[in-house]
Amino acid sequence: MRIQSLLYATLNPPMRALLRSPFHRIASASLCLISYRGRRSGRPFTTPLSFMREGKIVRLLSSHETRWWLNFMDGPVEVEVEIAREIFHGRAVTVLEDGERLREGVRTFLTAVPRDAMIYGIKLNRERRPREEDIASAAGHVVLVEIELQE
Repeated sequence: MRIQSLLYATLNPPMRALLRSPFHRIASASLCLISYRGRRSGRPFTTPLSFMREGKIVRLLSSHETRWWLNFMDGPVEVEVEIAREIFHGRAVTVLEDGERLREGVRTFLTAVPRDAMIYGIKLNRERRPREEDIASAAGHVVLVEIELQE
C-alpha cells in the first residue's frame, strides 16, 4: 500500500466523523464530503476533500497519485456533496488535459484555498495568488474535478 493511501485510510474516517458532527465548523469552511459510486465496483464511497465553491460550481483538486477522481472519467457522474452538513446533488467531471479550463480551475481553487498550493508544488506570489509559471508546470500532475450542483 502506498504511503499516501495509508495516510488517507487513516485520516478519512475521523475527518468524515468531524464533518458530520456538531463540531463541523472547525473544518467545514474548506473541507467537504463527496459521495459517489465506484465506476467498476459500484460500491459507495465518501471522501473528505478540500473544496471551493463558486455559485453552482464546486471545484476539487487532486494529484495523479490519488485514485478517487478516476470514478468521474466517464463523466458527468452523479455525486452528493456535503458542505457544512448540507447535502447537494451534482454532476462531476474530471479535467486532466492542460488547457485554459484546467489552468483557470487550478488558479481559482488555489486563490480560494491557498494552503493547498504547496501540496501541488505551486508557489504563491506576494498577493497570495498562485504563480502562473507554477500552474503551467503543475498541469501534468494536477487533476481538477468540477461538480455542477443541481437545483
